Amino acid sequence: MSTQDFPALQQRITDWLTHEAQGEGREDMFTWTETHGLLCALACGPQPPSDWPAHILSDRPPAPDVREALDELLDRIAARLGAGDSLALPCRLDPFEDREGRDLASWCAGFIAGVYLRAQDWFADDEEGMARRLLPFMLISGLDEDPELDRLWEDERLVREMASSIPGVMEEIFLHFHAPSAPE
Repeated sequence: MSTQDFPALQQRITDWLTHEAQGEGREDMFTWTETHGLLCALACGPQPPSDWPAHILSDRPPAPDVREALDELLDRIAARLGAGDSLALPCRLDPFEDREGRDLASWCAGFIAGVYLRAQDWFADDEEGMARRLLPFMLISGLDEDPELDRLWEDERLVREMASSIPGVMEEIFLHFHAPSAPE
């Protein structure tokens, strides 16, 4: 899903984010790219908490029309994943590009924020496997200051491979949580 797929929804959300950030003079709000990452994590993972939109603003829920846009976009992302359609991100899959809130690191930070909303549920049945799947997101987001991740970051080829694997890993995560169970 590219940002051109749902321009009206993206515009409504982006206008709201911009208005709230300027009106409040806040730097801790999500950007559109981070919001998209969060929505992708919520669509891929276990049932999100009902108050998830408040996390975009860090402390309060959005206006009802914006909540509707966020819910609709979340539903559309989940439907795309459920249909096996690929999702294009609102940024390039370049882990070394730095575009102030519009880069893959920002998108991955939003995705990881979505994971943290229900971290216990994400890791409940396969902690090691889920940690392996989430490694590209965690590495590229730069949120964890683990020395092992720093060593991985030094291997540019590996980091680029991890970045290019992100759409497929999202599909794998979606199937982990949403694929029907095989009959016993």
